[in-house]
Amino acid sequence: MRFGVAKPETGFPFVSALTFSYLWELFYFLSVMKWGFIYTILLLSILLGSCNHRDTEKAEILYQNGVEMEKRYMPDSAVIFYHKALKRLDESNDNELKSKIYNQLGDLLLEHNIYETARSAYQQALYVSKELEDKSNLSHAYRGIGKYHFLYKDRDSALYYFEKPLGFFPEIKNREERSSVYNNLTSAYKLKNDIKSALECNAKALSLTNDEVKRLRNYAVRGQLFAMQMQYDSALFYLEQASHSEEKSVKASAYFKLADLPEKSGITDSMKYRYLQEAYRLSDSIENMAVSHQIDRQEQIRITSDLKEQSHIRLIVSITVSIIVVLLLSIVVFFIYRKHLKLRNERIFAHKWERQEARAQENENRELQIIDIIRKAGETCSKHFKESNIYTDLYKKINSDKESLSYNEQKSFQTAILKEFDTYLQQVSSIVPLTDNDAFLCALLQLGFSTKECAACRGISSETIRSQRTRIRKKIPQNFLSQGLGIVILGEENLSKR
Repeated sequence: MRFGVAKPETGFPFVSALTFSYLWELFYFLSVMKWGFIYTILLLSILLGSCNHRDTEKAEILYQNGVEMEKRYMPDSAVIFYHKALKRLDESNDNELKSKIYNQLGDLLLEHNIYETARSAYQQALYVSKELEDKSNLSHAYRGIGKYHFLYKDRDSALYYFEKPLGFFPEIKNREERSSVYNNLTSAYKLKNDIKSALECNAKALSLTNDEVKRLRNYAVRGQLFAMQMQYDSALFYLEQASHSEEKSVKASAYFKLADLPEKSGITDSMKYRYLQEAYRLSDSIENMAVSHQIDRQEQIRITSDLKEQSHIRLIVSITVSIIVVLLLSIVVFFIYRKHLKLRNERIFAHKWERQEARAQENENRELQIIDIIRKAGETCSKHFKESNIYTDLYKKINSDKESLSYNEQKSFQTAILKEFDTYLQQVSSIVPLTDNDAFLCALLQLGFSTKECAACRGISSETIRSQRTRIRKKIPQNFLSQGLGIVILGEENLSKR
């Protein structure tokens, strides 16, 4: 009778295909000895304990591999490594590592817009981290669920989960996690337009972080908050600091925010153009770097489903007939090759899809800029006309109790208004085809006239004015209409109240 211990392999450590029969003989020998049952139990406990320890080590290695895949912009590979690591920990009590992996997985999925699966990952992290002494992972999980609601514009739910970590804040040992708690609270309060609370949380986040990228990202947010309070000197200072970040996304965000500052902050049109140009260049660089490595939603769901359905099998390699081995290897090679082809095709499709999305976003940004130009032109023309005597005379006449304007008065006022609003109407006509009457109505609406006042200027009924507004609205291209051009030129919000 011989006993032997082989080198550790995948499956049970200390058990290989060549030593399995020897261990079986060992168990049989112990069972026939006095107290043999106890010895057998002790040996099994040692073996199982070594298995669990080995599984934890393997899981840690798989987790680090997943982190490395993220750094290489290969999120699909990272997801697979994280699920494999979690499978290794199925029967382990290492809840610290489990919750860390679930949180990392949730962050990755949320970043790639796979919201529901990300939320499930955060909920798993909540479950396994509740009893841990260090509440850093528990805090991370609550913040993840909060970000899920934040992205769905559910402000109250987002704030509820973002505030959860404050209940056990002293038990959060990770300083950067504490800083992240206040970062998320800053975003939630900003969304609720509570700028004072947002600034307080932003200051606390800055005081806690030692990470240079996070510090400058907080500066960008702080600058935007000061801009919202019209404290432009402070806003300019923090945004310029953030623009020096080595992180491209932070730098691009700072340039976009600088370009949005008004002229009274000292930002000229030429400076805005330069900031926007640099911001778009950085944005394009970021998109080009990550565009070919995005996760396809259906593929991710399939991978996750497969990993959940597979049972955690510890493979015991045994000697078998060579034909079965060859057959199994052939099947494995076939499926690996098939999966490789499928992933390659899906990545090609994802690349094309991302390019289309990028172009759509660029068009949307251009449309918003055009709408903003039209809005400013209308405000400028309206301001100049209201300072004239013609406006004063017109306003008094249409609001007096006397009869409506004469035909000559109508024509005289129409000529003056169309002349004053010529710049604005040319901008509008480049997008919406307008008749002379349509143009006159758009100018009156820019002056803030009600439906009744517009009707008095034209010498027609209020119902006719409403019908004309409806016809103009139908002429607006759908893409501009969805971006708010209808509100800009027709003043829908104002008129709906009158």
